[in-house]
Amino acid sequence: MSKAGQFARILKNVIKFIAVLLVQITRLILAYVPHLVRRLFQAINARLRFSITFKTTVTYAAIFSTILIILGTLLISCFGFFLLYQANKSLAMNSQAINSMIDSAGAIPADQIREYSDIYGIAVTIFGEEGNIIYTTDTAAVDPTASPTRISPTTSIDDRIHYEYTTNLTGGIGKIEVAQPLAEQAAYLIGLITAIAFSFFIAISLTILIGSRTSRKMLRPIDNMTRTAKSISVGDLHTRLDVVDSHDELKELAETFNAMLDRIQASFDQQNTFVSDASHELRTPLAVIQGYANLLQRWGKEDKAVLQESLDAIKSEADYMKDMVDKLLFLASTDKKQQQLETAPFSINELIEEIVKDSRIIDSRHQITGKVDGIITLNGDRSLIKQALRIFLDNSIKYTPADGAIDINCELHGDKAVIVISDTGQGIAAEDLPHIFNRFYKADKSRTREKGGAGLGLAIAQWIIEQHHGKIKVESTPGLGTRVITTLPASIQR
Repeated sequence: MSKAGQFARILKNVIKFIAVLLVQITRLILAYVPHLVRRLFQAINARLRFSITFKTTVTYAAIFSTILIILGTLLISCFGFFLLYQANKSLAMNSQAINSMIDSAGAIPADQIREYSDIYGIAVTIFGEEGNIIYTTDTAAVDPTASPTRISPTTSIDDRIHYEYTTNLTGGIGKIEVAQPLAEQAAYLIGLITAIAFSFFIAISLTILIGSRTSRKMLRPIDNMTRTAKSISVGDLHTRLDVVDSHDELKELAETFNAMLDRIQASFDQQNTFVSDASHELRTPLAVIQGYANLLQRWGKEDKAVLQESLDAIKSEADYMKDMVDKLLFLASTDKKQQQLETAPFSINELIEEIVKDSRIIDSRHQITGKVDGIITLNGDRSLIKQALRIFLDNSIKYTPADGAIDINCELHGDKAVIVISDTGQGIAAEDLPHIFNRFYKADKSRTREKGGAGLGLAIAQWIIEQHHGKIKVESTPGLGTRVITTLPASIQR
């Protein structure tokens, strides 16, 4: 077989391979590639650590390369089929020209046909009606056992493209076969493949280079964020990330991170304040207990008056510490989301009546009254709501002079139960009102232990009311009194 024939056969196999490869690639893309790529990246990430820039560049380069390969394969296949189509069309015209050279009697102008075949680079073979070769210009000696691949009823391919033309001439001529080597088409196709491959290599290289630089530039704020975050320590929470000028996700990330640092710093400051205040509140009763214990150890055992005074003081301070520890444990459980509500419908009328009755028993120095408009039912934790209302009432009792009035009124406003506890006490200064629900905050800095607690009650009451989807509003005028307005959802009303 000639070199041109071998080259043509290789071209035919390349075209077949490209067609099969294109089908397989399409199937893989539709069925397996997304899953395989995801698994591949998971396996790589599990073993190696790559930067976001590297991952982004590789991902988009792989996607771009896949698209280019598919487009290149389609382009080469279409161009190859176009070349075959053009060659087949040319052979059809050549066969008709050969047919016109033969007269009706079947006389074959051999010299004219050979000259024509040499000019157009084709091989002409004339077959008889029984399939025998009458005339041929093919110097390669036609192999009658060859079985070329049919691409149409009249066209076939082996190492060349063949076109069969059935004649209506007499003289025993059955058909004319014209064949042309595919060397020229193969050269065109290989040239196209080479040009496309080189272009794709340049395009992919530029994509990787430009994409890497662009990604690195776009993600540079993340590096700045990382360095800033590493410089932040527990002792220095005042550092903040620089908010980038661009309005994109990175700016939103920086703002979110700064907001998180603000919350952490506020929580850290609150914790420091909490620990400091708790230590201060516990130091005083411990010092008192220790002082009276030393007094008893020295000479109080024989002096009954000193003994009784010491025991009373130690018991009072122990009760104070127990009450404060209980409140601290309650607040700690609320911070950890461990405090549960036992909700159930209950009558606010009965609750207020019970609170007023209990308060009158333990306090006879004030005029305590209670009133509820209609019959109101709440759905919540009865004991906790009672605890919150008792905290408000106890504060009114502590800061209202003897013979002062304290009222508890409840009215229904729409679907809300509004509970108002008012007194005629000393009131709260305007600058203290925004802080009275802070833990350990004491509006009256000079108040005595008997008059005021540790400053945890209002924080507990606020948590209870908020957990019941309620609101608290405090109105106060120094010297005239205070009104605590609590609004809670009412479940049943009549």
